[in-house]
Amino acid sequence: MKVNLKQFTPIKNDNIYKKPIKISRALIAMQREECRGALNPKDEIYSKFVKCISKNKELSGMRVSKFIGRGASAIVFETPDGKVLKLTNGNHFPLNRPQQEFDVPIHKKGKAGSVHYYLEEKMYSHGLGEGFVDIMRDMIRKAGFKPYDMYDSDYFQLGMSREGKLYLLDPECARYKTIFHAIWDKVKRFCKK
Repeated sequence: MKVNLKQFTPIKNDNIYKKPIKISRALIAMQREECRGALNPKDEIYSKFVKCISKNKELSGMRVSKFIGRGASAIVFETPDGKVLKLTNGNHFPLNRPQQEFDVPIHKKGKAGSVHYYLEEKMYSHGLGEGFVDIMRDMIRKAGFKPYDMYDSDYFQLGMSREGKLYLLDPECARYKTIFHAIWDKVKRFCKK
């Protein structure tokens, strides 16, 4: 697929596209931009995502208007209707833990090959500080999980809804205490069905 980089590269400093574009085009343009015009075979996350997305009818037609960020196994965009689209390399929740009250509400989720996608409510993190990290760590502990990779200055892992409710943006930051806890939780949920 040939991509006109000027049309699909985010506007400098804002990461906002000139017009909403298909996800696969945004991923290809991002890969080329990161690699200064050359495709990098070592960074397979882009090509893997493009390959899986192109085979999924619903996802391949979805458009994005802004690039929000990228982690080791996830890429995050904003959609034209103001929602957040997360593409992850595998399940978003560690050990398939169930979604908790402190997790960002998910409007829609699915799978395209090995790529999981989540359409979530947009959260705001402006003005959040270290005190909010303490509050989130307490919320995670009260739910029976352990905070992971959440230090005092990691307020970027948090978001606030328009209603003023605090949420955890990265579900990887709340994990089962041990593998035994994960298995026990799955057994309890299975028995309730």
